[in-house]
Amino acid sequence: MIYRIILFGGLLALLGAAYLVYLNPTETSVALTQGLKVDGTMPFFLLVAIAAGGFGSGVFFSLLALRRQVGDFFRQLRDKKKKSAQQALLEGVEAGFKGETKKAVASLNRVLKLDKKNMEAVLALVRLQLRERQPEQALKTLDAALEHSPEDPRLHWYRIQALKGLDDPLRMTNQLLLMKARYPRNRALMAMLVEQFGSRGYWREALEVWQDISKCEVKGSPEKKTAISGIANCAYELARRQWLAGNRDTATASLKIVFDNDKEHVAAYLLKAEMEIKTSDALSVLKTGFRKKPSAIFLLEEERLQVEDDPENSDAKILKSYRKVLSRNPEYRPARWLYARFCLEHQKFDEAEVAAKRLRESGFNGPLLEVLAGELACRKEHRLEVAVDHFKKALGCSDRLEPVFACGVCGRLSPSWKHHCPHCGSYNSYDISERVCSFV
Repeated sequence: MIYRIILFGGLLALLGAAYLVYLNPTETSVALTQGLKVDGTMPFFLLVAIAAGGFGSGVFFSLLALRRQVGDFFRQLRDKKKKSAQQALLEGVEAGFKGETKKAVASLNRVLKLDKKNMEAVLALVRLQLRERQPEQALKTLDAALEHSPEDPRLHWYRIQALKGLDDPLRMTNQLLLMKARYPRNRALMAMLVEQFGSRGYWREALEVWQDISKCEVKGSPEKKTAISGIANCAYELARRQWLAGNRDTATASLKIVFDNDKEHVAAYLLKAEMEIKTSDALSVLKTGFRKKPSAIFLLEEERLQVEDDPENSDAKILKSYRKVLSRNPEYRPARWLYARFCLEHQKFDEAEVAAKRLRESGFNGPLLEVLAGELACRKEHRLEVAVDHFKKALGCSDRLEPVFACGVCGRLSPSWKHHCPHCGSYNSYDISERVCSFV
């Protein structure tokens, strides 16, 4: 702007001098001649200003024009590279869809050579490498891209997938913690972090994550219920580990967290009963747990504790306990079946027969009932032909009848009760199967 003002000012001065020469050529020529001297008048300095302004303006506009030409050249070159990169990207994506892996990788690498910041090419290449089970290559590609775009969440998410493919739990956990600090409300991310902590046995850390999730969810929502269940399950696992390590006080505190969040946690009641020193206290815990959530494992454990505590009088106590349970829970069929089995094993055939009859009337028609009927026919009436009809191929394995437990979520079977289903991950879902039994 300054150079333009000088140029225009110089041009105006030149026009003014020419006008003066035109009006009075003689006097103006003499004045100009005197003004060309250094110690002369103002016209000398005006001429110098005109010359300097004209020269500076010429240089400035020349450089400006050159800069524009150079900029246009590099812009055209950059546009050409982008166009080539875009074409190579399309070719790479198309080759990937066709299953031509080598061609797709070559095209996408060519894109990154032309344009290192092309996120579409980076993500396409990473997806292709993960699909081809090349997590190491995908990790290298992602690390190179993170140097240009360290805040891009897509790169961090795919980095988690690559580390998962490498089976590197330590780096994956660190990456998840980094993402959690940036996106504390991302449910998928928090779920992956909980799963990672749980798989490594870091139950305290998993508990803290579930507590963070619970704070962000709306009360009464399915997500809130899932978070509360996660808190209870992690606290139970932590309590069990503390109890096995001999830390009774910390295990008790962890169990308190369980019951604060889930008063029907079957495994927690069993652990609490195991931690009790007195048998009477343990039995009280089991009865409380059964009232909160009826489960056959409470009755079996109560039966076992009664036998260990008082072998001579255990039969009468167990029968009394079963009768009390059935009076309060007449519709809970596993309890009636266990009662019938206990009566059968202790030669109380009439009571066992009544219990079997009520089971059949309630719609309980599985193999457990058939074996129970076979046992009654064999032991009470000695009618082997009827027993054979019931036992069929299991006739030689009828020394003792044992229940089989089934997961109420996925149906997985187990000869023993489990607090945690290894197949679907559900807690407290096992109970006696009405359709499957075993013989020992």
